[in-house]
Amino acid sequence: MYEVRWPNKERWIFIFCDYPGEPDEFVVLLKAYRDMVHGKIRAISDSMQYKVDNDELGLIFQWDDCFGITVIVPKSTDLDKAYNTLKDLCENI
Repeated sequence: MYEVRWPNKERWIFIFCDYPGEPDEFVVLLKAYRDMVHGKIRAISDSMQYKVDNDELGLIFQWDDCFGITVIVPKSTDLDKAYNTLKDLCENI
C-alpha cells in the first residue's frame, strides 16, 4: 500500500509504503508509471534516479534507504496534476 503526500516547498512528493527501506515497492511503482505513460525507464544518475520517456509531466523518481520513495516535480509541471496522477496510480497498484 502506498500513501502519497502533498509536495513540499522544494516540489518533492514523498510516497510512503509498507517497506520503505527496501527498493522493491519503488520498482513496482516505477514500472506501473512506465506502463501508464507507455514509456521506457531510463536512469539519469548513479544514485537510483529515473525518468520515464514519454512522460509529459517530466517527473524524476528516486529511492534511497533514508527517504524512501520521492518524486521530484519540475517547475514547469503543475503540482496538482502531478500529485493527483501519482495518487491515482498508487490507489490502483
